[in-house]
Amino acid sequence: MANIGRFFGVGVGPGSPDLLTLRAAEILQTADIICIPRSSDKNDSVALKVAKPHISSTAEIVEISTPMVRDKEILNAEWQSGAQKIAKYLKDGKNVAFITIGDAMLFSTYTYLLNKVQQIIPDVSVESIPGVTSFSATAALLNRALAEGNEKLAIVPAIDDPSELKPILATFPNVVLMKVANKYEQILDILEELGLQDKAVFMSKLGYPDQFYTRDLNSLRGVKREYLSLILVKQEGF
Repeated sequence: MANIGRFFGVGVGPGSPDLLTLRAAEILQTADIICIPRSSDKNDSVALKVAKPHISSTAEIVEISTPMVRDKEILNAEWQSGAQKIAKYLKDGKNVAFITIGDAMLFSTYTYLLNKVQQIIPDVSVESIPGVTSFSATAALLNRALAEGNEKLAIVPAIDDPSELKPILATFPNVVLMKVANKYEQILDILEELGLQDKAVFMSKLGYPDQFYTRDLNSLRGVKREYLSLILVKQEGF
């Protein structure tokens, strides 16, 4: 198929516009269409806030619905709809970039959209741009290695049953717990049971003006926590 545009997945990092890679900034300056994830009409796109300083004034901004639900049928329908919208621009010869917080290939909606776009246009040219992850940026802020030598590192996404963390924390000396807001108290109970509450750091909204971190995890019991939050656990401590 002639004159098909290129599709880019752009990881825009954890939250600060100056943590984008040079390649990410280049794509945002040159793409015809910038697709942004939008979880609901009430929530602004976090990824757009981060990427906006780098986006060309001539680019068209297109919202892609990415609702924060777990119903697979709803999600699949939204991803299919988004992919069809992206495919139409690509077939018109437009270069399209989908932006995503963090890294494009780690727990990202982009990977689902990519799969569906490739089903619609099998020969589409794709480039995925890696981004700085929130946990690597947190380690850099703290000046502490995520892992050294032959140490193991586990990366755990949002978890329904925090008790499942017990064997992970028993096996891995370094653990990243992502999206901890909804199960925070239960996760902290597990850390306390294992004697790890003082060997962990809580971070939220890294790279934003209101970023916050603390080693006193107990101080956050009963406090509203941001969606963009994580816990780093190092059995050696921080």
